[in-house]
Amino acid sequence: MTDKELFIQQIERDYVVCHMADCPIGEQCLRLKIGKHIPSNRMFCVSVNPYHDNVATERCPLYRPATKVKCAKGMTQIFTDDMPKRVEQWVRAALIARYNRTYFFEYRNGTRLIPPAMQDEVRDLFRQAGWTGEVNFDGYVETYDW
Repeated sequence: MTDKELFIQQIERDYVVCHMADCPIGEQCLRLKIGKHIPSNRMFCVSVNPYHDNVATERCPLYRPATKVKCAKGMTQIFTDDMPKRVEQWVRAALIARYNRTYFFEYRNGTRLIPPAMQDEVRDLFRQAGWTGEVNFDGYVETYDW
């Protein structure tokens, strides 16, 4: 999928876009980049409030870096045969408590991508449970950190 197709897909999901062309960090901001790809047949979009105090400044609270990251896709392989059952149960319960049951299964099945920060959190939960082995996700994709 091309970047333009990804951007249009996010616009259809009502991703917050920006139109502040004079923003000092706009060249590196994903929201401004997506805002430039709104189809001409779309009358409305969800947009950053241009009158907010910190918009179009170096401290914009809605800034998103326009660089791709390596997201994990799927967690069906994180629990291994040689892992103690108590570790598996503790980690599964902790993930469900942190992300809720629906999101846990979406992450597990690969229908929701796992951003780098969350991958680290998952690995930390295994360490807290006493597991020192590898934590293997099903696969990886490069995409934007929406």
